[in-house]
Amino acid sequence: MDENKYQELVENKELATLLGYEALRDMLLPDLLGSNSNILYWAGKRLARKFNLAKDEDLPLFFTASNWGKLERIKAKRQQQLFKLSGPIVALRLKQKTPEFQLEAGFLAETIQNQVGFLTEAIIQSQDVRHGSVSILAQLDLSDPIDPAMMPTVKPLQLNSKSNSEQ
Repeated sequence: MDENKYQELVENKELATLLGYEALRDMLLPDLLGSNSNILYWAGKRLARKFNLAKDEDLPLFFTASNWGKLERIKAKRQQQLFKLSGPIVALRLKQKTPEFQLEAGFLAETIQNQVGFLTEAIIQSQDVRHGSVSILAQLDLSDPIDPAMMPTVKPLQLNSKSNSEQ
């Protein structure tokens, strides 16, 4: 996706409603997918190829703009990164019977993989209904580099380019 289309979608706040998002994401998709929620993980990976984020710092910006919640990196080691996803939308979704966050996990895994160049997978480590947060663990395999032919061919989005130019 190009930066102009992204900006157009993000800047039209009056067009964004949580009702439409919730109706599709948490009402219709579970009915269509049944117990096969793994497809959401792969859909998240596919989205990450279309929204090719240029920098690590763009991940929280994208999650916020997409109304997926507030994404924070809690811990980072050489081969593991632990993220916390929180906010009103996450708290609302966690109150449902079987909330799924596989889309977010897939998006996170693919984005990190494309940025660092090594195979990366992500899992939902925990869901904290009381605090309205989800922990996502991304595991990098530093012995398995990505084939450059498999990298996204779309121009990377520069979401925080304004803050970079001011530095």
